[in-house]
Amino acid sequence: MKLTMCLFAVAASITVISCNNEKKQDQVVTTTDTSISVNDVVVKSMTEGTKKTVTTQDVPDTIEYAFKEKYPTAVSPVWIEYTPIETDELPMDNSYYYVTFQDRGSNITSWYNNLGDWVKTSTKIPGDSRLPDAVNKTLNEQYPGYKIEEISKENDKNMDMYDIKLNKGEEKAKLKVLPNGEVFKRKEK
Repeated sequence: MKLTMCLFAVAASITVISCNNEKKQDQVVTTTDTSISVNDVVVKSMTEGTKKTVTTQDVPDTIEYAFKEKYPTAVSPVWIEYTPIETDELPMDNSYYYVTFQDRGSNITSWYNNLGDWVKTSTKIPGDSRLPDAVNKTLNEQYPGYKIEEISKENDKNMDMYDIKLNKGEEKAKLKVLPNGEVFKRKEK
């Protein structure tokens, strides 16, 4: 019940923010096939550090400019201001903004630091057919019988990798795999 109320409150907040946004019309979040669901935004904002949904007007101009330059065809961006905690992989001396949006049919989350520098991007990938052959080979050899729950391609200034969630009944695994098939990070339950 609390989760339902939380989802309703966030959805109502986003709707109010969207309707009051006279500066720009890119805050509207719909639930059609070509947009990011409010539920996805809520789930993303309920993990790790401190998060706060903000309007486009609240995003520093340097960050907004960097985002529009990198993703000129982005649709329905939803901005979150993020303050990391010690267990995050991000430096604690910065605050961040991340934006969840659609671009060319993909669900994407892109991170920026408070100076307007792009930090990283995560793109949801539907199915394993878009994985490099080396990554598929690693999955088939090291995790036979597992089913893929979710795949995201992550990239930053230093590397590309695939964040892959697998399951086989009650057994679960979360991997970060480099394009050459090397497992960079592994967590199994």
